[in-house]
Formats: sequence, C-alpha cells, structure tokens
Amino acid sequence: MKILVLQSHRGSGPAYLEESAAAHGAELIVCMPNLEAEHSLPDDDGGYDGFMLMGGEMNAGDVAEHPWLEQAAELVRRFTANDKPVLGICLGSQIVARAFGARVYDCPDSEVGYYQLRLTAAAAGDALLGNGIPNPVHLAEFHKQTFDLLDGATLLMTGNGCRHQAFRIGAASYSFQPHFEVTPAQVTKWVAAMPDWVARAAPDLPAQLPDLLARHDATGHAFSNAVGGAWFELAARRARRGA
Repeated sequence: MKILVLQSHRGSGPAYLEESAAAHGAELIVCMPNLEAEHSLPDDDGGYDGFMLMGGEMNAGDVAEHPWLEQAAELVRRFTANDKPVLGICLGSQIVARAFGARVYDCPDSEVGYYQLRLTAAAAGDALLGNGIPNPVHLAEFHKQTFDLLDGATLLMTGNGCRHQAFRIGAASYSFQPHFEVTPAQVTKWVAAMPDWVARAAPDLPAQLPDLLARHDATGHAFSNAVGGAWFELAARRARRGA
C-alpha cells in the first residue's frame, strides 16, 4: 500500500502517524515540491492508495507563489472521486476545503498551543472518530486561517474560537485543523522558532508549554493512533478492492 504525502515544511512530517503507517504496512511516499527542486506532485492518483497533506507556513490560497498548491487541490479532487482516502492536517485541511470551493480566510484570532475541541453528534458514526475518542479532547493548534464548511461536508469537530475544526467530504476524505500528529519535540521546536507570532497570539505559551505537554501529549498520541489507524485501514481496504 502506497500513500502519497505532501510535506510543505521540513519540521511538519507525519510524526506520530508514522506509527499507524507502519502498523498497516503502508509505504509513505513523501513529496516536498517547495523544499526539494527534484520533487513534483504526480499528475494523477495512479499507483497510490491514499493522500496525506501535512502542515506548512504558507496559506492554501497562495497559488501564485506556490503553484503546487493548486496541483495538490486537484489531486484531492481526483483521490476523492476515485474513493481513495484523503487526510489533510492544518494547511492540508485548508487545501482540502479550498479544493471543493470552500472559502479559506484569516481567523479572528490565531490559535497557537493546546485547545479544547468537541466532537459533533455526527462523529459518533464516523469511521475515524466513532471509536471511543475522548470528548472533549485537547489537541495542538498552530494556524492563522480557517475555512467555511463546504456544501455536502459533515462537520466532525468544533472549537470555541474557530468553529470548523474537522470535517469529512464523501466517504473517506478528511480535513483536520488540529495538529494531532505532533510530538513534544515538534511542538517545542515550533514555539521556539516563531517567537513573534507566539508573543502576539499566546504570550504565556512558552512558560506553560512543559505543563501542557505533560497533560495533553499522551491524549494526542492516543488520538493520532486511533484516528490515524482507522484512516490507514480505510486506505488498506481500498487497496484490497483495487487489487
């Protein structure tokens, strides 16, 4: 089973999701078109059983500067049309939203740190979230933009600030605003690398971070294993049907 991974920032790889990939025998084919000159996204979904889109510093609408963003959106549509699972996280979630015509725009306030998120009633019957996921759950957030809920999408998670935190479109295309894949080392590095943004959005975060990680990392790790494992299982089932 081969999974295409769009990685748009060197420090924003699959992280905890690599555990679920290994458990399902998935080969992650990482493509970094804005970071490696020899990398380019494929023209279509042929040869891949799923598509993961990770986070990044750019906005989903920055297509003039980053033409690969539009290529990624087209691939989201192709994978979805062919019933192959899609998983977008943070920037990836915004690319998924934009791919289907939803508006992506600046949040009233950036979300930086750990936030309490709630599962909707629809999540109870969802393939990824209907398996004993804690509700509410605290997950890491690092984003300046959000998205409208697109027509035909099922809202799965909400927050107090940015309401639209996760949705599903079709049977197996998912968008998650929270970084549920991150490790403590990643979170610590991101906070240290963005002092100006952190000072504006969450000035107390550096001092609070050790306690936040102690309280919420285990929950986030378990969330990643449960949700990631269920997503890779969807991809595995699709691969078996294709074979």
